[in-house]
Amino acid sequence: MKFNPGVFDLWVFRRDADAVRYLLLHSSQLKADRYFNGGRFWQIPSNPRGDDESMTQAIDRVLASYGLAALAIWAAEHTYTIYNRRFDEMQLFSVFAVQVETDDVRLNPDEHGEHRWVTAEEALALVHYRGLKDGLRSVIEYVTGVASPARQLCLRGPD
Repeated sequence: MKFNPGVFDLWVFRRDADAVRYLLLHSSQLKADRYFNGGRFWQIPSNPRGDDESMTQAIDRVLASYGLAALAIWAAEHTYTIYNRRFDEMQLFSVFAVQVETDDVRLNPDEHGEHRWVTAEEALALVHYRGLKDGLRSVIEYVTGVASPARQLCLRGPD
């Protein structure tokens, strides 16, 4: 079985006047039928890093596919391993927090049927995979839930 250590999750967030809101994506029915026995689920942007990409280049590539651009990127101090049935491989995910400005998101209808910007509590209730929940908790602990995120975790800082 193949092992892919270069996969990453992005907890994309924006700071509204009343709360931090996180981007969730709902899998399309086509994707659910093709790979997951018809079961749809909430997820976040994720992708493998290309061999010739830096981490920030890979994150920028994924964000661009949703029409988003990073204001700041942080390592979230969390990794997890899963078996991904879609790719028939074990995957090691590194988790990152990415601040954006806009709430306008472009979706690929083959992959995602809808999106929502939600609070941390709503995100924890909607996602059901442990890796996603634990990754969000780490993002809150190190980035979004503190007055000043740790500078040493910042890959690209807010200007």
